[in-house]
Amino acid sequence: MLNRITRRFGARGAILAVGVLLSACSVDKVLQVPDPDVALPSELKGKAALPTILATAIGDFQVAFAGTGTGPEGLVNMTGLFTDEFSFTETFPTRVQVDRRAIDQNNSTMSTIFFDVERARQSSFRAESAYKALAPADTGYSEALSLEGYSFLMLAESYCSGVPITKLDAAGNVIPGVPLTTQQLLDSALNRFTIALSVAKTTGNSRLTDLARVGTARALIFQSNANLAAAADTVAAVSPDFEYIVFSSSNTGRQNNGVFELQWLEGRWTQANNEGKNGLPFRSANDPRTPFLDLGLGFDNQREVFGTLKYASRDASTVLASYTEAQLIIAEAQLAAGNYAGVGGTLGILNTLRSDAGIAALAPAATSQDQLLQLFSERAFWLYLTEHRLGDLRRLSRAAPAGYGLNSESVFPTGTYTGRGGGIYGPDVNFPIPLDEILSNPNSHGCIDRNP
Repeated sequence: MLNRITRRFGARGAILAVGVLLSACSVDKVLQVPDPDVALPSELKGKAALPTILATAIGDFQVAFAGTGTGPEGLVNMTGLFTDEFSFTETFPTRVQVDRRAIDQNNSTMSTIFFDVERARQSSFRAESAYKALAPADTGYSEALSLEGYSFLMLAESYCSGVPITKLDAAGNVIPGVPLTTQQLLDSALNRFTIALSVAKTTGNSRLTDLARVGTARALIFQSNANLAAAADTVAAVSPDFEYIVFSSSNTGRQNNGVFELQWLEGRWTQANNEGKNGLPFRSANDPRTPFLDLGLGFDNQREVFGTLKYASRDASTVLASYTEAQLIIAEAQLAAGNYAGVGGTLGILNTLRSDAGIAALAPAATSQDQLLQLFSERAFWLYLTEHRLGDLRRLSRAAPAGYGLNSESVFPTGTYTGRGGGIYGPDVNFPIPLDEILSNPNSHGCIDRNP
């Protein structure tokens, strides 16, 4: 099993210098190497190798985050299926468990997802460590640190408490990790974002400064509602034109957008609509933020697939962090401070975002509960299929004061399951530690708890 983990981390053998070499800042910075597909380990030495090592980290992050056209689903797909963003239209039993919120730890699909995220974390750690040693004043150091921070954040938001952080030593040997609680994962993310922010400021790179700011704020609010004011202060200066893009490409299957592949080309799941009683009307609202197209019957030849136009090609890229997200965080902090309809309040911020996008203004929500649900509905539509929804449903379900204290069965899809196999939705509010990790890591015994 340890050999399996080593293969997933990819520390030995050829390292793909993926076409996502675009370090999300400019396509003009694509690295030119003698072989456009592969960089040998012997070539990855010294300062000159840093762009290739960073490109590898970006490529591994894309696989874990946005998925590919060659199999790995990515967290955007799987958290979308687990929440109310996607509904199941295929036959794979391992995936129907995800849609039904009843995931067995011996689930091969979820094992792959877990190790892809762990590989992204390890790959970004390798990149930031190389920059720290060889070019600590380079912008690449900040970018690698932020990607590592987001890798920790994705583990915290998606998985139960008790995620082992396995590492590789310089020789490529696996060092079994000790399980970290959700709070410890978030502390690790915040540590990386703090350093990334400092480096970005020193180098004068505003884009990477904003990336670290948004990552910091996202980790803070997932940690506790008590951090909302601090999170809002962190993102107050984020530029209105800020977006950090995780690029996909039609160049190779590994670089294809995973949502396009699995939805448009294979019909595995459909854009959901009011799933499980609590789901939002991502289709019937006819909202320009969640456009879709009827693609006909899905893989199961029984259910209609409505393909999201947000990712309508192999080249469709995914937003990791943005000014819009920063404004939504500020809006939430204003709501927590009791300023819903006042100057600079929640409603004003939400309607400014809508106005800028040509969307009609929201009517004021009457009660505090309605105001909360209105805010999280806006988050869901603005951040649709960007791997935010699961974290938001968990925050709504988490006991106050860390969260909002709503019953998980009032926010997650629940009740009678109408997908393949029928039955009822399960109680899961996060992903379990896969059996492969438990069997291969003597330090891991599964989830510490399954709390939101």
